[in-house]
Amino acid sequence: MQIATTEPNIDQTLSDAAQGDAQAWRVLVERYTPRVLGLLIKQCHDRDLAEEITQATFVKVVSKLGQYDERGRFESWLFRIAMNRLRDEMRRRKRQAVAMDMTPGSARADQDAGGLAGGTFGGTFGGTSGGGGLEQLTHQEQLEQVRCAVETLSESDREIIYLRHTAGLTFAQIADTLEQPLGTVLARGHRALGKLKTLLSSADD
Repeated sequence: MQIATTEPNIDQTLSDAAQGDAQAWRVLVERYTPRVLGLLIKQCHDRDLAEEITQATFVKVVSKLGQYDERGRFESWLFRIAMNRLRDEMRRRKRQAVAMDMTPGSARADQDAGGLAGGTFGGTFGGTSGGGGLEQLTHQEQLEQVRCAVETLSESDREIIYLRHTAGLTFAQIADTLEQPLGTVLARGHRALGKLKTLLSSADD
């Protein structure tokens, strides 16, 4: 499946970076680090770990860039590397019984929810039943409602939500990243958003 990139010059930038162009590599890192880091923070609720995995992701990218030849699919490839790295680390930590800080209501969890309440989800679910909606709540209340709603979703549904609304991937790119049929990803995304809308609407009643 060929994915059209959102950056028309990305293939040239990748080619230049693969040939050792430091400026091209700097462009890639500056362009994609915020999105990779944001996705990982929301997936693991641990900024330090997210930063570590982000760095590891770009280390792997630079080591493999000379072999990369899938034009138009860089974002899917990049986010697949990041997510696989995170899964590997989480499995390693679980085996070692290292507890992660995922306490509901913590400052870190609230920070993770902020992008959802204030961004796309705020626009999607604002003005729901009861004449209220997220826009009638304080910022902290928005954070808590969105965070709680997202945490009730299955891990696979949260993955779709964060890839779409945090990483900014298209559904076609998400399908490529997860290596799943586009129809399956669209159905999962629609189902997850429907669940969130119901949960947030109920919270306003």
